[in-house]
Amino acid sequence: MGLDITAFSKLKPIEIPEDIEKWSDEYYDWEMEQEGSIVNIYTHDAFQEASEGLEDGAYLTLGESFGFRAGSYSGYGTWRDWLAQAVMQGILSKAGGAQSMWETGDGGDFSLPFMEMINFSDAEGAIGPVASKKLYNDFRRYETDVMNWMDEKYLTQTPITSPDWRDEEAKPLDKGDFEWFQARYKDWEKAFRIASNNGAVMYH
Repeated sequence: MGLDITAFSKLKPIEIPEDIEKWSDEYYDWEMEQEGSIVNIYTHDAFQEASEGLEDGAYLTLGESFGFRAGSYSGYGTWRDWLAQAVMQGILSKAGGAQSMWETGDGGDFSLPFMEMINFSDAEGAIGPVASKKLYNDFRRYETDVMNWMDEKYLTQTPITSPDWRDEEAKPLDKGDFEWFQARYKDWEKAFRIASNNGAVMYH
């Protein structure tokens, strides 16, 4: 079990005929007749800022697509918290991590870097083209700051605080941790680049 990510661009809404049941043989026959693959998108009611530009329903995929494994659910949660700590400490010079950013989101402030993905589900839902464009710009703009923070933690072997929801002691990064963080950072950046072109990033 874990979190998989698929990004699409150039999505076009399409109505599934009323007499066709989803996932039936007739559905797949109908899908093959379309000009692109069909993707069914479900937004997350709790994170409406992230889904702006999307509505629940079926879409034709007419552009790029890209998928990757974000990690196990707990692994992704750790990666996301490291990113949040890099934002709070490395960019904003404040204390905290994901929990601090969640509290900011609860207060209605979504101006912080990477906010729309850090304050989002770790299991399901879709991020729309508006938030994807903002996030893609965040990934590009803050890459040096984020990587410098991670690099310092790795080279000095300074322990990184575990996420609040994991009852673990702080520990330093090893080489595998550092390289895994870097690789996933580039995967997320690519996903949001694709989705910023009238698309979506799907969590599944």
